[in-house]
Amino acid sequence: MADNKYLITAMVSINEDIPGNPLYANNKIGWIQEGLSFLIRGQILPNGERFIVDFCTENASNDIALRLSAVISRNMIGRNTRTNGYWGTEEITSLMPFNLKQGSQFLLQILFTMDAVLIAVDGFHIAKYEHRLSFYDIRSIEIRGDVRDLHVDRKLVTDYPQRTGKSKHFVSISNRHADTGIYNSEDYEHYRKYTEEEEEEEEELESEELRPLSLPYYASFPRGFFELGYRMMIWGRVRSKPQSFRISLQSGHSIWPQPNVALVLEFHFYMNSQGETGEPMVLRNSFASGRWMGEIKSELSTGLRPNAEFRLHIVRGKNAFEIYLNDRPLMNYPYKVHPKCVDTMLVSGDLKLYDIEIEEGD
Repeated sequence: MADNKYLITAMVSINEDIPGNPLYANNKIGWIQEGLSFLIRGQILPNGERFIVDFCTENASNDIALRLSAVISRNMIGRNTRTNGYWGTEEITSLMPFNLKQGSQFLLQILFTMDAVLIAVDGFHIAKYEHRLSFYDIRSIEIRGDVRDLHVDRKLVTDYPQRTGKSKHFVSISNRHADTGIYNSEDYEHYRKYTEEEEEEEEELESEELRPLSLPYYASFPRGFFELGYRMMIWGRVRSKPQSFRISLQSGHSIWPQPNVALVLEFHFYMNSQGETGEPMVLRNSFASGRWMGEIKSELSTGLRPNAEFRLHIVRGKNAFEIYLNDRPLMNYPYKVHPKCVDTMLVSGDLKLYDIEIEEGD
């Protein structure tokens, strides 16, 4: 499935060095392999502007296989590689917004996989950076900039990202209702950083009683709870300037390794030649045994528009997911992955989410 990425403009070059001795340096990090994670905890200085994390090789040109450059005022973590003294193309997009504040604590995780480096902030995946130099050549890590109280943990992990403590992004569902709390057992995905003006515009449409849930939102339940005939209900409202939103019925909550997905349902919005947002393209897919099963795209009559409120029901039928939108049949999706594997619903993207429920069939 394609990821939407949103550009955050940088005020400074992420390639700029920070002079002086590193605050943290370790040239004995050992053999880099898939599944190796670096967890960096620290505090940004009260007047902090920037810090960098360099993964360095040991050769004549002092190559930097990966530089992560955090610009505090822009809530940005850029990525790049320096080879033979020359920097490559900067990457500064993010899959979801995050919050770097002067004087605040931060948790940064860097995971090495065979294809790319995965980067998470405060327990949420924000970016993937494909290798430009072999990670086998990395010999050291250095951290410089406006941070203090640094702690770096290096260890092999079996899943990613490492979550923080109790979070408003998680809920456990049972007996037709939700009890807010952390689910210890969690696309990913894509969020645009909204401007203050856009947020104010949308808040005017919210009643004081309706406070949307924090995205990305993980609703978990015991495996096997979503039985034949049960239905999942998602109540939300499309944002005023949508690009896409996604609902995923999956096994577990990890980003890596990719969990089995019985159904991922995406709504992609496009503008016409008059600059108006029209009906979304509806995409669905499944993932198991290390591969996606084949994306299906359809132009359907959904009635979804910017600021439109909706209730989406996904029913576990005998041979297919039966999907209803605002009490009208939308489509059926024949099972490609058995729904008994599902224990997590992930909701993400350009919507305001008000409620998720699992109900027993009539």
